[in-house]
Amino acid sequence: MPTDSPFPQLPVSGITIPTTALTTAALSYSREHTSASTVNHCLRSAAFALIFASKIPPYAAADAEAIVLSCILHDLGWAIGDSKALLSSDKRFEVDGADLAREFTRTHSDYDEVRLQEVWDAIALHTTPSIALHKQPVVAATAMGILADFTGPHHPSGLLTVAEYKEVVGAFPRLDFREELPRVMCGLCRDKPATTYDNFVGEFGAELLEGTEGESYRADRDKHNVRKMLLGGLEATKQYE
Repeated sequence: MPTDSPFPQLPVSGITIPTTALTTAALSYSREHTSASTVNHCLRSAAFALIFASKIPPYAAADAEAIVLSCILHDLGWAIGDSKALLSSDKRFEVDGADLAREFTRTHSDYDEVRLQEVWDAIALHTTPSIALHKQPVVAATAMGILADFTGPHHPSGLLTVAEYKEVVGAFPRLDFREELPRVMCGLCRDKPATTYDNFVGEFGAELLEGTEGESYRADRDKHNVRKMLLGGLEATKQYE
C-alpha cells in the first residue's frame, strides 16, 4: 500500500482497503458531499465488507475495488448543505445514492455496464439484505459490511470478531454517528415523506417526530399503509370481476 494512502493498515483484520485512483476519488467525493461521521460510517462499512469477503469462500474472488467503492458512496443520499441539490425530491435515499454513484463511477472509471449495475444494486439494496444477500458477491458483501456497522460483533453471520470490530472503529471513529442517524432519518421524513412510508425510514419519523408535525406524519403514513393498500385494492376490484 502506498505510504500516502488515505486508508490505514488493518493488521488484526488482515485486510487492505485498495488504494486506487477510483477509491481515492470516491473518498474525496463522499467527503465533499456528506458529513464527517457519514464518511467514517462508509469507511467502516468498507472494512467490514472486506473482512466478510475474506471469510466467505464464494466472495473470495469478488472485486474488492467495487465493494469499497459501493460502501464509500452508499450514503450519498444523505448529502448535506448545498450538496442537497444533487438529490431528487421523489426517490428513496438509497436510489439517490445509487444513481449518483453510478454516474460518478461512469465518469471516473472504465467500468462497463455490468459492473456499473453491480455498484448500483449494491447501494440501492443495501438496506434490504433479504434481497441483497441473494445477489452477486459485491452486492451481498456490501450489504453485510454496512449492516455490521450497526451490529458490530453481534452481526448475524457470527463472522466478525470483537478484535476486528475494535480495530476498524479505532481506525474510523464513530464521531457523532449515533446522534446523526436519527436526525438524517427524520430529515428524510420531513423533506420527502412519500419516499419513507413503505420502509424503515418511516419508523424514525413515526417514533421521533413530535407535536403536530409528528401527528401529521403518522396520519399520512397510515394512509399509505401497504397492507391497507393491497387489501383495499383487492376489495375495490371486486366490481370488475
